[in-house]
Amino acid sequence: MLRMPSPPLLGLDIGLEAVKLVELSSARGQLTVAHADSEAIPNNPGTEHDERELEPTTNAIRTILQRSRIRTKKTATALPSNNAIVKIISLPSGMRDDVIEDQIRYEGQQYIPFPMEQVNFDFAALGPDPERKGYQQILLVASKKDHVEDNSAILESAGLKPKILDVRQFSLWTLINHLQPQLHTEKGGIVLIEIGSSTTGVHVFENSQPIYSRDHNFGTSRLIERISQHFGLSPDDALRMQRFGGLPQEYEKDVLTPFVSDLGREILRALDFFQASLPDVTLRKIALFGPGANLPGITKHLQGVTVETPDPFQGMRMGPSVNERFLRSEGSAMAVACGLALRRFAE
Repeated sequence: MLRMPSPPLLGLDIGLEAVKLVELSSARGQLTVAHADSEAIPNNPGTEHDERELEPTTNAIRTILQRSRIRTKKTATALPSNNAIVKIISLPSGMRDDVIEDQIRYEGQQYIPFPMEQVNFDFAALGPDPERKGYQQILLVASKKDHVEDNSAILESAGLKPKILDVRQFSLWTLINHLQPQLHTEKGGIVLIEIGSSTTGVHVFENSQPIYSRDHNFGTSRLIERISQHFGLSPDDALRMQRFGGLPQEYEKDVLTPFVSDLGREILRALDFFQASLPDVTLRKIALFGPGANLPGITKHLQGVTVETPDPFQGMRMGPSVNERFLRSEGSAMAVACGLALRRFAE
């Protein structure tokens, strides 16, 4: 039987500070980065930290689409981890999908702390429950309808078509499994840490199943604050000079090195919090992603377990419209968008 080519799909990471876009194509088993871009979302001082304004976000997406001349409409996006409820539940084996759906609707408040009419949910069978004979494990993912509708509204306002709504940690898991497919057969907990601007997400998978996810309130924005205060710069100038150069010579010794040390301690505290929650899980590997993943010296502060900073685009060709210098410097920050774009080729 001939296999039809996968239809084009945009991977769009919609954050509070920026939107990031990746589109991948494939020919003869070789992946190519067709498009990769990022656009900052103007900051509104009156907006709460965890709120997302639709119009500035939509405008940022339109800017990327126009700049890159992208015609693809179908889009995969991801909900923030704190906007999703992820549970593994146990139900009798052999139940049809429609029966499972009815069961979740009927008994949903056992698993979801909101009225069922206020949420959207999806599920997937994971296989037999090793602790209950005759039962199967079901991965249940739910989110309040407001979050889902806001996401769709942003895409549709930008002229895009919502196709897949993922959750942030699953997008990173899709990516790490593409980069390291042997993880399916290896034992131990795999920690995916996304060091973002305002938050750092710690997500743990064991036996390919999510067992822990938590966002912590620290990130690279604190580095920009320290640069701004130490050198008397505006936040915009501090961010630009940190990314593109031009800071005084003492920046590394007086600002960067102390910040990286503090960041390492924060990550270790976050890992201690996880281990206190699930002491029986042995951590085998940490993979760092996000804007802070490539800060010099960060890995040496995370001792006792293998730490990697994978390149999301490893082994991929670069299309003619891709700025390779941009991807070299910002590649790790594009990890979620790349994981979403890989959903095009998922079985």
